[in-house]
Amino acid sequence: MQTTTRKSAALASLLTATVLGAGSAFAATTDSKGGMMTTTTDSYARPTSDGLPGIAKGVQELGLDGRLNWEDDTEYNLNASYGRFVTDNWLLGGEVAFNGVNSDKNYGVGFFAEYNFLTGTKWVPFLGASVGYSRNEIGDNSDRANLGLTAGIKYFVSTNLAVAASMGGGWTSDGEDEFQKEIDLGLRFYF
Repeated sequence: MQTTTRKSAALASLLTATVLGAGSAFAATTDSKGGMMTTTTDSYARPTSDGLPGIAKGVQELGLDGRLNWEDDTEYNLNASYGRFVTDNWLLGGEVAFNGVNSDKNYGVGFFAEYNFLTGTKWVPFLGASVGYSRNEIGDNSDRANLGLTAGIKYFVSTNLAVAASMGGGWTSDGEDEFQKEIDLGLRFYF
């Protein structure tokens, strides 16, 4: 009799733990009529213990890039970007840029799309395209539209941090082709 009771108690404990464990994946909310409904609380990032990329649909990316060139004049470039993965591979977002040569400045804003090639490793190659607007205070103080293409690679130091390197080219409304002759380096944060 005691053996049956112990087995029943163990089975009840196991069943309770299973139900509670499964229940932690759901959250109870109320609808506009005061009724209860359940919704899932999916975590978009795919946490892994091996440092593989934790990117998937819904993950957000914050990027910081910079460049300093002092060969002829002091030329600097700082970009900040924010995007969200609309699928596991496609990232859409916006960016702001601050560029200059000596004391002259150039400001820009734009939008970008980026396709990430998930390789199952810590290395993630990508291709991107951007469209933007810039206010050029270098020389002629002109406004211009910009189109750009980028190719690069990200190396994931951890699940939510990557080092990125890229090269690219662009076209502007004033007819100047701006093909970069150096590699841009930056960091990407995922949350």
